[in-house]
Amino acid sequence: MYYFALFKRYYSVTKKEYNQAIELWADDIFSFAMYCCNDRERCNDAMQEAFATLWERHDDINFDGCKNFLLTVTQRKIIDSIRHDSKSEPIAEELIESQTTSPHDNLELSNTLQTAMKHLSEQQRILLTLHDIEGYNYKEIAEMLNMNYSQVQVAAFRARIRLKMILQNI
Repeated sequence: MYYFALFKRYYSVTKKEYNQAIELWADDIFSFAMYCCNDRERCNDAMQEAFATLWERHDDINFDGCKNFLLTVTQRKIIDSIRHDSKSEPIAEELIESQTTSPHDNLELSNTLQTAMKHLSEQQRILLTLHDIEGYNYKEIAEMLNMNYSQVQVAAFRARIRLKMILQNI
């Protein structure tokens, strides 16, 4: 019984570690969520649900894997939320709205990129966000998304090609 208790503790997150995870990674999780869907309310909901899920499953998770777990749960919550709402705006309206500012303004470039990212699939957006913005390598992304290393590379390559085509049309 004593050995089981030691083993179980090794793989669980304590209350102190949970609070530390919130302090350390809440901003990163929210930033990741915003790049995935660019809807503040949906991002807040997904982030809160991710931290709630972490606490519900704290006995099964090691503190070292908390951030990956939180990113994965956040990604899945956003995808579920988007699928549930299933509403999308036509690309032409978004492009007209994004082209109303000065062409030399960095804000326009950011808006154009965000508009283009909206037209990628959820998986493509997440891959590009994790690799190109958050700085994770393909091996880490493969572990987070339960994919093979080569699948991540191919999917990221295709996502970049798709993004390039969308940006050329803009």
